[in-house]
Amino acid sequence: MSKKVKKKPYDWPPPLEPDVTYVPKQRNPIHSILTALPVIMLIVGLYIHFQSESEQSHSAPIRAESMDAEGVFTGLSVVKSGSTGRHYLWFEEAGKARGARVQPSQAQALESLVRGEMIQLSMAPSVSGSNTHWVWHVEQDGVVFLDLSEQLQ
Repeated sequence: MSKKVKKKPYDWPPPLEPDVTYVPKQRNPIHSILTALPVIMLIVGLYIHFQSESEQSHSAPIRAESMDAEGVFTGLSVVKSGSTGRHYLWFEEAGKARGARVQPSQAQALESLVRGEMIQLSMAPSVSGSNTHWVWHVEQDGVVFLDLSEQLQ
């Protein structure tokens, strides 16, 4: 036989008392900080990224870290970023495609390079230890298209 249930053991949700007004709970300050943390991290990350990009693009290449390269010129490209974008000179060295940054004003001077022909170039980072190399000298068939040797650090 089954037991007969006479009364529910509890009422859920509990009934509202007519004399009590709704008072929101106090928010835990740790919860507030943890909720805001991803937004704070995003803002700090964007600031650091744009600060380092600005330092990269507004500094002159470092002569002591300069390196020479030779390869087949494959073209120029631009990545839409900021007001002028990031410009790259592409070449193939030992079967491997490589890109080096150029200033937007320098990209126009390099448009007359002939694709598929050998180029000799010198490049260097503008921030010590950086993997981003900036072109400061470009030569193709004995013709110098870019020479910024007087601006090196």
